[in-house]
Amino acid sequence: MNTHRYTPQLIVENKDYLCFNIPLYQRLFAWGESQVYGLLYDMKEHFSKTGKEEPYYLGMLSCIARGNVYDLIDGQQRFTVMTLLALALRKYDERWNKFLDEGKRLHLVARPKDQKYLLDSIKNVGGQEDEPNKKMQSAINLAEEFVKKEFQSDEDRLVFATNVFERLSFFFSVLPNEYLNDPMSLNKYFEAMNAGGKGLEQHEILKVQLMRGESNQEKLTRIWNSISDMGHFIIKKRDDCREHEYRQSYMNAINLCREKRFEEAFTLCESSFDAEDDVEIGMIAASERKDENTQREEPADQSILTFPEFLMLALDIHLQLNGSYTFYRTDLLVAFENNPISDVHSFYNTMLFYRLLFDYYIITKEDSLNGNRYEIIARDGSDFEVDCVRQYQSMLYVSNTPFYNWLKPLLIELASIPIQNANELLSLLKNIDNDLRRRSLPKSVEEMSYDKSPDRYWFWRLDYYLWEKKEQFFKDSKELEIVGDYVFRANRSLEHLHPQHQDNNDEWPTECIHSFGNLAMISQSFNSQQSDDPVTVKFARISDQANNHALQSIKLYRMYLDAQGTPDGWTPQKMDAHKTEMFNFLSETFSTKNVGDNA
Repeated sequence: MNTHRYTPQLIVENKDYLCFNIPLYQRLFAWGESQVYGLLYDMKEHFSKTGKEEPYYLGMLSCIARGNVYDLIDGQQRFTVMTLLALALRKYDERWNKFLDEGKRLHLVARPKDQKYLLDSIKNVGGQEDEPNKKMQSAINLAEEFVKKEFQSDEDRLVFATNVFERLSFFFSVLPNEYLNDPMSLNKYFEAMNAGGKGLEQHEILKVQLMRGESNQEKLTRIWNSISDMGHFIIKKRDDCREHEYRQSYMNAINLCREKRFEEAFTLCESSFDAEDDVEIGMIAASERKDENTQREEPADQSILTFPEFLMLALDIHLQLNGSYTFYRTDLLVAFENNPISDVHSFYNTMLFYRLLFDYYIITKEDSLNGNRYEIIARDGSDFEVDCVRQYQSMLYVSNTPFYNWLKPLLIELASIPIQNANELLSLLKNIDNDLRRRSLPKSVEEMSYDKSPDRYWFWRLDYYLWEKKEQFFKDSKELEIVGDYVFRANRSLEHLHPQHQDNNDEWPTECIHSFGNLAMISQSFNSQQSDDPVTVKFARISDQANNHALQSIKLYRMYLDAQGTPDGWTPQKMDAHKTEMFNFLSETFSTKNVGDNA
């Protein structure tokens, strides 16, 4: 195996037969719906906008040679998803069967059940239903549905399948054979590449690479270590510092950055730490500093980004790369290698500026009894206006909207245009989100039915606007208080209020059961708890949530109230009225320009 570019086609045509093992110590296939769909959509967009020969890069795969077989050490998720895509695409381009090679191309070592499922799927034989790998099954189904939905003819589907076969590109990095005889070294390598899914070791390596040959390395180290601790704000709040003074210190530092006075800005950041803290900032790694910081009596704020994600964001902005899904799926070190920094000092200034903006204008997570709550430093405006900003960002965060789609343009705007208050910040945030979503807004309520696999973002968005416009939909003071306390959670499951299996319930037509009016977004755990319980039981749980100010969904609570809190009140007629009202309201949200419209 050489280091040249490979594609599924080149693997098939290689004179030396190539096959791969996924060792036992590797994680199970873990890609979810958003990752598989993101890859498919990004490839479709890439192929439609580039020349016929332009590759689509999947990244670097690391492996160890065992004779003619290669153990995948890093990149097994990407190689596995390529294999699963082959199962969906071979219908249109038969060459994918040669890539699969009757199941000989990829072996799941010491995972006999998953290996059998994959082999049965490849050979189109029965039995896979007995021991399905749900993640693999979901990926295959999603790929099949994507190709059918996104392309109008089999001819177009053939073109896509051919493009993926010939242009999906990756590189192999073959590790030295010494790793075979040194399990400890292999384990260290594996941990370095996969630690916590955050690539911690990669950003420590990057720190060394960036500073190699640079002047004033001590200063650069202090800046890096200060920025890299995403668990704490870059400006420390002292006990004797008032809230408005603390916010002003951030604004002072941000304004200094706008004036290109970066050294003064960082000096202001450092001045918030005492002498002992200065030693920590300058001399020890961020990963080591965290243990020290946990001893401080200040909130353990948690960033919505990891530091590697922040580095990718800073690189994207600094070099104006217009990075999308493909860029942010690239390994950290590979991304910086492919996009070299010519002026390291300037890049550090960019990181400092955007870290200050991020700290001040973007939410942080705080653990609570009811799950994560979200806070924000920027508080220029009324409490309601600030809460709107906090809730809208929370909605975007939990809905799995890629951070670079909304956070990147928001920070870029904030860097160039001083925002005066929370109202302006909210308007900017909404405009960015609306621009992202306007073309995908469902044209009819039928597109929101369960059997149409609606984008779940719209349920989160609806809950946000029901919260913002709560006086319009909730009149009772107790109801308003309950809705006002709503906290956005990473809910990922659609609940049928009237259950799909109708034992112990009135019989509803299938189209009513799957209607948008009968659906709400709730947590997977709560959905499992609900199962196919009768409406009576479900209503009791909703009532309990309301009494404890722990709603799973504001839409679900509105459905409960529409039925007047009684199971008999939830009828197809009530459901239909709720459906129409909610869809019309959702459509109207695109005309909402700012919080001032809430009255």
